[in-house]
Amino acid sequence: AASYGAYYVLVGSHHVETDNAYVGAYVAQVTPLIGGPVRSVAVNDTQAVKQGQVLVVLDDTDARIALASAQAALASAQRKVRGYLATDQSLSAQIAARDADQARAAATLTSARSDLDRARVDLDRRKALAATGAVSGDELTRAQNALANAQAAYDSAKAAQVQAAANRAAAVGSLAANTTLTDGTSLDTNPEVATARARVDQASVDLARTVIRAPIAGVVTRRNVQVGQRVAAGAVLMQVV
Repeated sequence: AASYGAYYVLVGSHHVETDNAYVGAYVAQVTPLIGGPVRSVAVNDTQAVKQGQVLVVLDDTDARIALASAQAALASAQRKVRGYLATDQSLSAQIAARDADQARAAATLTSARSDLDRARVDLDRRKALAATGAVSGDELTRAQNALANAQAAYDSAKAAQVQAAANRAAAVGSLAANTTLTDGTSLDTNPEVATARARVDQASVDLARTVIRAPIAGVVTRRNVQVGQRVAAGAVLMQVV
């Protein structure tokens, strides 16, 4: 059973050799689910054991390192996803700010257009009066300069409006791109976090499997494992009958 850190095969009426006879019995082959060097062997042949009793302990150094690494990767994935979610909020706030910028730019452009229209009308009026001598050359020059300034202000306001629209579009695009990383998920259900958590779970299972326990109650036979020996997953270490 996986919970005992080993798997076994029960064979009905399997013949087990003893010193003076053959008896029919169920045989549980004790094999590790992971490989590694043997740290300790807790039983000998002919020793009676209870179900769940520790039989063999593998060195767990690599398994502990793997678990710590998986836990660190999970924490990193969680921080990354929290960043994604925070960025969503930040970009949403940026879009709202860009909306306000667009509104200001539109108002400024409207005002500049009005100023430009007034300056153009004023210049036209002064040109008409200049023909009769009612307006001096200096006044006409000032009106021309005012029109030029109004035109420059209008052009600047129009450019600002275009830039405000571009800034908003960029913020919307950034939000859409970032949303693809979090859409329909939470911190716990995000694929990156879920994958990292699965690796933690697997590393925890592998660590638990370094302790190999008796799958059934019975007597140890055919022990074939020594301290320091490197065993492979699936190798038969002993039998319990």
